[in-house]
Amino acid sequence: MVKKFKVKSSQSKIYSIGKLLRIKFYTFNSLYCLILIFCCLLPATDLLAAERLELTLKDAISVSIKENLSLASERINSKIADADIKFRKGEFDPAVELKAIESYRKYPSASLLTGTEERILNADISLGGKINTGTKYEIKWTNERIRNNSGYLRINPYYTSELMLTLNQPILKGLGKNIQETSLNVSKNKLEISRLNLDDKSIRIIADTANAYWDLVFKRHNLEVAEISLKLAHNVSNEVKARIESGTLAPVEIYKSEAETSLREEALLRAQKSVSDAEDKLRVVMNLKDWKTKLIPIEKLPFPSDIQPEESAIDTAIKNRTDYKQAIIENKNRKILTKYYDNQKYPDLEIIGALGLNGMNGTYNNTIDRLNSQDYYSWQFGLSLRIPIGNREAEGKFLEAKNEEERSDLNLKIIEQNITAEVRASFREVQLASEAITTVRKTRIAAEKRLEAEEGRFKVGMATLNDILKFQEEYAKSLSSEKKAAVDYARAVVEFERVKGTLGQDMPLP
Repeated sequence: MVKKFKVKSSQSKIYSIGKLLRIKFYTFNSLYCLILIFCCLLPATDLLAAERLELTLKDAISVSIKENLSLASERINSKIADADIKFRKGEFDPAVELKAIESYRKYPSASLLTGTEERILNADISLGGKINTGTKYEIKWTNERIRNNSGYLRINPYYTSELMLTLNQPILKGLGKNIQETSLNVSKNKLEISRLNLDDKSIRIIADTANAYWDLVFKRHNLEVAEISLKLAHNVSNEVKARIESGTLAPVEIYKSEAETSLREEALLRAQKSVSDAEDKLRVVMNLKDWKTKLIPIEKLPFPSDIQPEESAIDTAIKNRTDYKQAIIENKNRKILTKYYDNQKYPDLEIIGALGLNGMNGTYNNTIDRLNSQDYYSWQFGLSLRIPIGNREAEGKFLEAKNEEERSDLNLKIIEQNITAEVRASFREVQLASEAITTVRKTRIAAEKRLEAEEGRFKVGMATLNDILKFQEEYAKSLSSEKKAAVDYARAVVEFERVKGTLGQDMPLP
């Protein structure tokens, strides 16, 4: 017994060792396979993750603001307006002119049979321009070397040099900084209008993005409702089949149940299409190039809360609306142009003044010395008057500018009136949407309770198939209506903030 036991024990040990080796081998292979499978599935996992993009509302708006093509175009308009300001400022930039000319002239002479010959070398440098008061200035240094074959000249060749300051000042037409800077001031205002227009487009894109986002939220909820409705139809079909098999229901009822199930399957397909359409609409607003990634909105719908009072909201809108600010600046431009064209009706009357030093000698150095001595000088003073006959061009421009100013005044009042009406209407819309949420929630709870009661009655044979299908449909509609009311409230809040001009103030605009 002992030997036999020992033999068995030895064989058992060998068997156990072999089994242990096989287990370890299989374990190693299994672990290797698991690692291999994990490595293969890792890219697929990333791919599946890439097929879903979870978005908060702020994420969607940020992408829209950054990628929208119309905003990119509007930014270029602002750059163009800024370049125009630089161009208008250039009107008051001084200019330096350098001139070097050599000339020769031969003309008949009473004293010389061969005629008089004259060669002149001229070298000038000048600095001139206009300042914003309308004053034109020029500082000019003229140098000449003159050689002549005339026998009457004691110095030949001889040099002349003159340093002259000339000023022209309008005292009627074109007088004053405001008149001279008319184009510059209009361009500055246009730049501000362009920036406000960029803000306005940004606000509209924020509104469009928010509306598209909440629309996708609603369509995805409708899809969930369609799935719930189909599931309820399947439950009823199973109940009908069970009751037909038990003989408590006529076999013809199965067709009615199956027909209703088919209708709800069709409604599910339509809901799926609506979700895809809503996703594409949001993609377009966000300018997304990827048309395959599923967009998953994860933002919670806003809960109804107190909103800004109506009168206060109107004041806020008048203060913040970009279209009203644009109208104010445009009105300012019209007044600037009216004042300018009124000034252009005046005659051109200018004061002209000049003061200079000059010198002349046989050598250039002596000529400059005489110029520096200030013993030889010149001056002039006078008036220049130009009166257009009829002056119809200036009169016509003034009348046109005056009428444009009056139209701008009226447009400002119209915009203010429209803003008031928009804010009042939007305020009432928010109130209505807030109250509707409470109402439809009560309707949904009632529909849910009725459906539960009807399901109980149907199971004990106290309700017909038509009754249960009808209450199921009402319950599905109440679910959809409840979500629609919440989405309508979110949209109403977005519109209320837009008409007040405060939409997007919690995020930087481009």
